[in-house]
Amino acid sequence: MSTEHEPTEQMITEAASWLALLHDEPVSADDREAFEMWLQADPGHELAVSRMQSLWGSFDGLSDTPARVALRQSFAPAGSKPLARSVQAIALIGVLACGWAGVEHVPVWMADHHTDVGERQQFLLADGSQVQLNSRSALDVKFDGRQRIVELLQGELWVEVAKDVQRPFVVRTDQGTITALGTRFLVRRDPEGTTVSVLESAIAAQANTANVVKVATGQQALLKDGVVQTPHALGNDDPAAWTRGLLKVDDRPLSEVLRVLNDYRPGLLRFDADELQGMRVSGVFRLDDTDTALATLADNLPIKVERFTDLLVVIKPSTP
Repeated sequence: MSTEHEPTEQMITEAASWLALLHDEPVSADDREAFEMWLQADPGHELAVSRMQSLWGSFDGLSDTPARVALRQSFAPAGSKPLARSVQAIALIGVLACGWAGVEHVPVWMADHHTDVGERQQFLLADGSQVQLNSRSALDVKFDGRQRIVELLQGELWVEVAKDVQRPFVVRTDQGTITALGTRFLVRRDPEGTTVSVLESAIAAQANTANVVKVATGQQALLKDGVVQTPHALGNDDPAAWTRGLLKVDDRPLSEVLRVLNDYRPGLLRFDADELQGMRVSGVFRLDDTDTALATLADNLPIKVERFTDLLVVIKPSTP
């Protein structure tokens, strides 16, 4: 990767502070204009925002954790401007680097393999297994003479496992482990849990210390809260569509679709899932053109898309 526009530590702390400001209401017109000016001042600023947004997103499902509380407190002083709070933003980096609630977590750009916003990456592991990483994903590889472990730190992977009867191939997340019994499957880690989708053969899923559950071809299962939920058929869903640059959904909640699109956009795509409850989506969208995807959703659903800057978009129900 080119380092020509690699963000400095100061840029990263400033980006963290801007995201803290933009994440909470109210956001004034002056704040939005100041953010846009800061963003355009250096090419490294947008990359810093993208990286910090990847980490910020990791807290979405952790509202009650000590790390989330610490993050909020770091940016608590009312009325302070982002650059004045940039030193406090270091607390965010410290929390992420040290981990929270007993779960190891490191900045995604320090992982063995990682992708930035909107990026997909395909590569071979040392054993010959093929892997693709989705946008905003990070993976650590831990191979030895007895086993092959890959740890999904964030995001989603597709893997076609090379055969090695002497060394099991295991994907590990905070929710448990997925052991390959065949070749091709996907694993996605997000605040809702760990989702595994089997495209060929089968896997054995174990939610930490719970019983092992077999998931067969054409099935999907969720690992959450120490339990592997009963596998169900994929039906018309195509969880591997992202490997071809597409999002294909069949009668899925709008909030779920927006979360996927957000993974392909720098900055913040904000919405209240409760306000959008009951709205469902079927269709095919290009992941490299999320603006068109949002426009299509607005044309077909009772929602409005409010754009404050290129990096701050808010989705709300349209008023009757």
